[in-house]
Amino acid sequence: MFTTPIPTGGAAQGTQLKSKNFALKPEDFIKMMVTQLQNQDPTNPAKNDELLAQMSQIGQLQASSTLTDSIKGMVLQNQIGSAGNLIGKTVQGVDDLNNVVTGVVNSVKVNQDSVSLELDNGKSLALGKVTSIAAAPATSRGLTAGLPGSSSSVATTAS
Repeated sequence: MFTTPIPTGGAAQGTQLKSKNFALKPEDFIKMMVTQLQNQDPTNPAKNDELLAQMSQIGQLQASSTLTDSIKGMVLQNQIGSAGNLIGKTVQGVDDLNNVVTGVVNSVKVNQDSVSLELDNGKSLALGKVTSIAAAPATSRGLTAGLPGSSSSVATTAS
């Protein structure tokens, strides 16, 4: 059975929509296969080897999807760990407007699939846009706390 795409008014012919709402899941392929079996020509039924090949492809799709999700999770955890090691260090990088941003990392923030560094100057810097890392100067906020002659104090809060 052959189908032809119907061009939509907003998209050019041959383009694909990149939305998770339109992504096919393994369940969708199984539904299509069941529909194909229900509507097949009784005088020329599908062959067993074709059905097994389709089932194998569905299994491979499921395994590939699961592997991709696992790798994405591992990459995000690795980025969080790397970003956590930057807390208290001076970083420099470029923001989304290609402006140079420099500051001491105060915290790490995770938004969906990206990791950003929250700096002491109130700015945020994506981990992937860091261009240099240096040890924070000894006079940075909180680093001199508790040293003789230091008047600063460090307050901690539990979340």
